[in-house]
Amino acid sequence: MFTEFLWLTALTLNEDEREALKGEINEWVKCFLPKLERESTRTDKCRLVASVERHEFGDDRGAFYLMKRNKCWKNSKQLQSKKKKFQNPSLSDVFIERYEIKEESGEWKLDNQLKGKLISEGGEALVFSEKFGGHEMAVRVQIFDPILFTKKLGGDQIKLKTHLISDYETAIDYDHKNDEKNNEDFVVPIHENVIRHYVNVELYDSGDVNKEDCLGWITIMEKCEGNLRDKLKRDKLDLEERKKIARGIQSGIKYLEKVGIKHKDRKLANYLLIGDVVRICDFGLVTEYSGRKSYRNLGYTRKGKKHRKEFALFAGTPGFAGKWQLGGGGSLKNNDILYLFCDWNTSWSLIYRPIDEKQRTEIDIINCGVRILKDEDHPYYYDHVIDNITKIISLPNAPDSFCLDSNLTKSYQMSNFKQQMTKCVNAEMRNLTKNTLDQKWSNLCVPISVTALLRFAMENDLAFDDKHNDYTFEQILTTLTMIVYPRSLAGLNLNPKKEEKDFQTNDIETMLERICKKTYLKESGWQIVREQGNLGPVFSECEFKNVILNENFVFSHPLTVTGAFLLPDDTVCFHQMVLDRVDDLTNEYVIQNSDFQHGGPVLRIPKTREYYVCDHFMLENRYGQGEFKYYGSKGEFMWLDNENVKNTMKPNRWYLLPQAYSIILNRLEDSSDSDSSEQSSPGSNLDVKLQPAG
Repeated sequence: MFTEFLWLTALTLNEDEREALKGEINEWVKCFLPKLERESTRTDKCRLVASVERHEFGDDRGAFYLMKRNKCWKNSKQLQSKKKKFQNPSLSDVFIERYEIKEESGEWKLDNQLKGKLISEGGEALVFSEKFGGHEMAVRVQIFDPILFTKKLGGDQIKLKTHLISDYETAIDYDHKNDEKNNEDFVVPIHENVIRHYVNVELYDSGDVNKEDCLGWITIMEKCEGNLRDKLKRDKLDLEERKKIARGIQSGIKYLEKVGIKHKDRKLANYLLIGDVVRICDFGLVTEYSGRKSYRNLGYTRKGKKHRKEFALFAGTPGFAGKWQLGGGGSLKNNDILYLFCDWNTSWSLIYRPIDEKQRTEIDIINCGVRILKDEDHPYYYDHVIDNITKIISLPNAPDSFCLDSNLTKSYQMSNFKQQMTKCVNAEMRNLTKNTLDQKWSNLCVPISVTALLRFAMENDLAFDDKHNDYTFEQILTTLTMIVYPRSLAGLNLNPKKEEKDFQTNDIETMLERICKKTYLKESGWQIVREQGNLGPVFSECEFKNVILNENFVFSHPLTVTGAFLLPDDTVCFHQMVLDRVDDLTNEYVIQNSDFQHGGPVLRIPKTREYYVCDHFMLENRYGQGEFKYYGSKGEFMWLDNENVKNTMKPNRWYLLPQAYSIILNRLEDSSDSDSSEQSSPGSNLDVKLQPAG
């Protein structure tokens, strides 16, 4: 390798040394670019929307407002100039919405040699291992425009602009009100607990004479030994090591905020380790207040007004996102430090497992040290925990069902929920919204059905009018899946991988319990949803009721119901749906179905059709040869079926499970049990096994 690479990690170089190093870096990049090849399914309209988000508009307030409302300008000078760049007549004089970006199903085309160096791969970023002289480095390739590295814009059509860490001094402070050098361009973040970017190469279209629109960059940074998530999951850190790492995270986060950067993707995988020293990495999801071009030059922040205000981001990672960055309001506290002071299953359980007061008391008795984790006098940082905790908290028999797999803790762009979840307007609905969402191949039918019931209850139980659109279907679904009960958005993210959905199932009862109950460390899911808007519903509590569908069922509220569908290969799939009403004229259930592929957005199922139950319940209710039926103590009656015992299920037909659930919101001043004409569950008399709904 070149001698100049010995200067790669130097913080101070003279001008001649810097120019020599840049020359060698540029030569390496030119050899590296032809190896980067990919396909893209994005359109010119997608590129246009993405380019607007990279633009620096003069009017901050207008830019932030339109970003929050998912809009792009129609006739602004900035947008018109960008439309001309694409030379596409269909984009002229039209109103373009932000969520019109299509999903990216194109893939990278890497040779085996480069695949062997691959550290991680995301939809728009790759990280490789590479040697520069005696330095083992990590190289991150980041794409801002989907055309980059495709046949339309290959390596031979790219211009470079290279920045070195030695070009800059250390950022010390930033005061939004008093700092007169808002755009000073000679400082960058340099801190023991922040990943060090030694080189950042900005990539431009060769036709961009003034290098105004950066389409991506290649960042050379220090290579670490692993990430905090893996260490904690394998229980490889003792208490003192955890405390040092926690102090390092706090120190790095405070430093970044001091110099004008707020890191908004504080998940465990973004905390890298060199020995016992933590490095905060991945600056793709940050808000930056200083406007310092030098931060962008070295790859710590991005260009565009979108990254200047937290509520304009509309992105985050399930389990690690704050409500402000998702467009809502509420607590600013992060969960990241909590995982350092509990064993792996315990931490997830304390944050997300719904419990009652008896269970809460039992946890306090088992491990009194756990109380320190929820000290309300320290709402933002965890210094008090670091100073006072004396042992790693561990609860016996803490379940692993609340832990998210590493494949599922990826950041997602939530502003595209509306585009990704195809809507079908159907007049059949009487109680629910007439817009039915297609979940595509995601595993989100459970939170989708709960969202529908919550919106109905808000309007009917609390007489709530969402005048400011803070409680739209997409917004509530975002809160449920990202904060209340984190779920994978595989199938709805813009860079989908179908295999990711297999890591996770959804259980309707657990979701309902999480909505109605607190966890040890968090408020109830309903309380979190209620506080997401500025003028939310009245103070209230949520309860769910178990009801039994049968031929004599009397409807009073929309319900979440589980359907069983027999596929042509004789396997049964389960899906959570919403019962809108019963059509008394035809004696049919009218059901909102988010699985458009099987039956369409609206299903009509006769009340007299057999109900799907498990094997042992079938055998317990056998009245003769091939005759399986259930008589309940409160007048319930139903014929029973499944694919094993009776085996008369017909392919490509939906069968309902008997157990269904309603959601009721009670004003706290009138929180007595609500009367309901629905038949309540007879408990153990109907032991129906509910399958996970996908």
